[in-house]
Amino acid sequence: MPEPMIVAHRGANVDLPEQTLPAYVRAVEVGADAVECDVRLTRDGHLVCHHDRTVDRTSNGRGAISGQTLAELQKLDFSGRREPVAGEQHQILPFVQLLRLINEAPRRVRMLVETKHPSRFGAEVERALHRALADFPGLDVTVMSFARAAVSRYRTMDPAVPLVWLYEFPLGTVPEAAGIVGPRLSLVRSKPDLIRQAHDAGRKVYVWTANRPEDVEFLAGLGADAVITDDPAMALATLGRTP
Repeated sequence: MPEPMIVAHRGANVDLPEQTLPAYVRAVEVGADAVECDVRLTRDGHLVCHHDRTVDRTSNGRGAISGQTLAELQKLDFSGRREPVAGEQHQILPFVQLLRLINEAPRRVRMLVETKHPSRFGAEVERALHRALADFPGLDVTVMSFARAAVSRYRTMDPAVPLVWLYEFPLGTVPEAAGIVGPRLSLVRSKPDLIRQAHDAGRKVYVWTANRPEDVEFLAGLGADAVITDDPAMALATLGRTP
């Protein structure tokens, strides 16, 4: 059985603040097969890597990403709840900067990009992502979303890009555009036949978020195609892989 792809969830965020440039540099260094990021639009139309709707949890600021300009966001410290290191500040990461990092990596690293919804910008999130990726045609990118409409919408923009429908609970049928499903780990534990059933239907399975060796072993044993983890070094070591 092939080993799963190891995906660094929000970078190697077990070590460094999530979705900051150092977290992604670390993910590449430890040997992750792919990196995962979330994208949102700023008030002035820049894609940035950020999970939450607001910056309250991840920075020393407050308010929605969509209500602030990139310049305003770059004044904040995105160290989150971690103890700050003297003289060090973690800035929000413009998506184009992450694209450059992965494009210049010394080895092939895949990207999984999740568009976040609901958003005041609606379909413009996907349109902005499509424009950004057009400048980096050599990258191996998969687009993901919990929003069915976003998955279907991106298929109209790109007929070939791999698409993942993410879900936490089994809610209806999989969008036709999605060749990959992305269930939560707890759902796979409660329904261990899920991966086999998806494979029988011709779909791959990317599971989130596996942060213990026993979780990685469990998913590898079931034949998961990708394991998304906050700790890529641990996951790789569990599979006997070294950078």
